[in-house]
Amino acid sequence: MTNEHNPIAIRINRLQDQWIEGRKIKPTARIIRWLVTPDDVPLVNGFYKLESSVHGKIEEGLVVLLTNFEDADIFSYHLAKDWLEMYEKDLKKYPQLDWKDFSKLKEQFLTLDQKDRTTNEEFFVDLLKSFKEYEGNSKTLFIGINPRKVWNHQEMNDWCMQFFTQLPENIGLVLTDHKGKGYHDSLFANLGNQTQTLVLKDQDMRGAYQALATQGNPNDPQVAFRKCMMEMGNCAAKNDKKGVDKWGQKALEVTQKTGQKPFWMSAHLVYAGFLFGFKDSTKINQLLDKAIQIGKPKMNSDQATAGLILQLYSYKAAYYSIDGKYQKAFDWFVKQAELSIEQKQDMLAVGAYKNALLVASQNNMKQQLLEILPTAFDTGYKLDDTNLKTTEFAFTAKHYLEAPLRIDANKTAEIEARMIELFGKKWRDIAKHTTNNPSLVAV
Repeated sequence: MTNEHNPIAIRINRLQDQWIEGRKIKPTARIIRWLVTPDDVPLVNGFYKLESSVHGKIEEGLVVLLTNFEDADIFSYHLAKDWLEMYEKDLKKYPQLDWKDFSKLKEQFLTLDQKDRTTNEEFFVDLLKSFKEYEGNSKTLFIGINPRKVWNHQEMNDWCMQFFTQLPENIGLVLTDHKGKGYHDSLFANLGNQTQTLVLKDQDMRGAYQALATQGNPNDPQVAFRKCMMEMGNCAAKNDKKGVDKWGQKALEVTQKTGQKPFWMSAHLVYAGFLFGFKDSTKINQLLDKAIQIGKPKMNSDQATAGLILQLYSYKAAYYSIDGKYQKAFDWFVKQAELSIEQKQDMLAVGAYKNALLVASQNNMKQQLLEILPTAFDTGYKLDDTNLKTTEFAFTAKHYLEAPLRIDANKTAEIEARMIELFGKKWRDIAKHTTNNPSLVAV
């Protein structure tokens, strides 16, 4: 992150400097939050990622966990699980790592009952103490609690309060909070002088992305295409359809001249995506169908082309859903799932089937739902735990267990136990919270 011409790097460097200056003002604070706008969240995540690596600039240690907060009773268990798995992955990359207690802690973790909150919190605190000793840094070790999803912010605050009181003086917490929301206001009010809030000024991330995208030789087709995308985005934000069409057409021309068909296909996809908000059904379908036509001859021989066609199927399906043509949306999501399986992209198939089930469940398409449900379930259930945990398979599993299908009682119990292990005891609630709109990228 030393590139002085990289607008993202420059902004992350500002965060590093703000942290360093802030710590001088209140060096004894042990629970810190970044107060940011939603646009700046990726920037803070970049700061976390950089400072969790060997390229960090701040004096304190920082390890960030993205563990979902589903339930306070099981949160410590899953944090410890994710920590041990994260270290094990690092150990495979860097065998010279020598955290002597790791093997012992890993074995001890296997004996835990995830429902025993008290024991699990004590274990996680002991784990952090051991890691702090292994780290060998005299400065505070900060643990970033940065869940991908939070189901109950007040419950998370209560967990943070209880957990924080168990930490030794050389270990603290870092949180991300949103301006105007103040999810952690009550926590910080209760902990008073032990807290510090770093308010991040608007970093103009749109400008940063635009500057980054358009760097380089303007005659380079990649640079020209990125400029077209940025201009389409600017026009779409202003509800200027003529502008979107102007820059979309230019994007098609720029990419066609290169002779690179996947590049040309991408331009069709991006242009169509920017037209979604204008509901120009004729033009959108023309663009998506043309891109599919361009790519089909090379679909089985070129992985990049196959990947683009899968995205195009997803866009076709999503737009039909937006346009109220639910049967067509369902059909195209199923086509995407089937093609994903053909291309050995089972993770994509899980997402595509989930989207098809979502469309069917919300639009009284019971017969269609039951027809694909067994295949949708089997496609996901055969994945290993690590991959399955990153999907929205809970939605599919919930429908599978609740459908009028003949499922052996032992199989039902096995599925229930696996879902709890992967998604927590409130996994059915997670399924209920699945987005109301099908994802464009089915993963």
